[in-house]
Amino acid sequence: MNGWQFKAVQRHPSGNWSLSYITLDQQSRVHKYIKALEVAAQSQVPDPKFSRYFCRESIGYRTMHEAGNVEYGLCCALHGEESAVAVFRASLKESQEIGQAPIMGIIADDSEGDKPANPCGNCRDIMLDALGPELEIVSGPAGGGVAVVAKLSDYLFDGYVPEDLRKDWLDLFQPDILDIPYWGNRCAYDGYSPADVHPERRYYVRITGRSGTYIGALDLMCDYHPIYPLRDAIRQARRVGDLHFGAVFIVGQDTSNEFANIPPHVMYKDRQHLMEFNLGQELLDGKEFDPPVILVRLKQTPSGSEISRVWRTSVKEWLPFPFSPRNFGPEFVSGFTQYLKSRQ
Repeated sequence: MNGWQFKAVQRHPSGNWSLSYITLDQQSRVHKYIKALEVAAQSQVPDPKFSRYFCRESIGYRTMHEAGNVEYGLCCALHGEESAVAVFRASLKESQEIGQAPIMGIIADDSEGDKPANPCGNCRDIMLDALGPELEIVSGPAGGGVAVVAKLSDYLFDGYVPEDLRKDWLDLFQPDILDIPYWGNRCAYDGYSPADVHPERRYYVRITGRSGTYIGALDLMCDYHPIYPLRDAIRQARRVGDLHFGAVFIVGQDTSNEFANIPPHVMYKDRQHLMEFNLGQELLDGKEFDPPVILVRLKQTPSGSEISRVWRTSVKEWLPFPFSPRNFGPEFVSGFTQYLKSRQ
């Protein structure tokens, strides 16, 4: 097997990124990066019966374990990173003894060897909760070449810009914003989630399309495979053929006011779905869009709800290194574009 030349991801304040030499600390782990890629390249776990896209992966520190994607049902999938988390949990005693963040190896296509891996939003969610932001992800072609080292923190974003709550801003938006939780609660189907676990992750959504507005809320059944609020709103828009949108409002509310100054934590899986919805309007119109995303935190007062704080980001800013149809090349994008046009 050929060797790898390891490079490190550098994120810049502008949102751009570059590759640089790995640090001295990373150099001390090169032998582990090599082992991670070697084990990933030989992984027998993947079974992609629908996509035919093999995600060969590994995870560990002292010992590297095989992982990969397994597809089942009708186009349902256990992603490689999800299976890696399960493997790591199975070897938790070993990892606790080490006291070191694990290393995940991902085999990239030859054409993607000089780029970071692109985990989907759902995989970022599970890696963040189970492995933490210090997780190292090394990706490179099986046959050698440039391999990229990144931390999970490189794939995360919470640098929201506070919005100035001017009177004209409040006069314009506050009435509509205060209505979102009411309608969101009516849309929600949630008889199973414990209210005291991650209350900062509870939010309602309003997407403004060309033909109307769409409210989204959590839809959760007892099997714990939820539809998140953004996806819920997107599905409504698609069903009436409204494939273009502008501003997106995310509203978080907790009765204790504990999170009155903290933005709602929007799941990366939900950010992923909004990104793909936006990609659709880009492909249909042949130009780039990056709609604003406004996050609002409400607080409870004796007279009712009122806006506590507001933050701003955008569809693209809050999902670094997105997993998208564009990752699979121009032929895939062309076919997806034709499908979207057939839906108009």
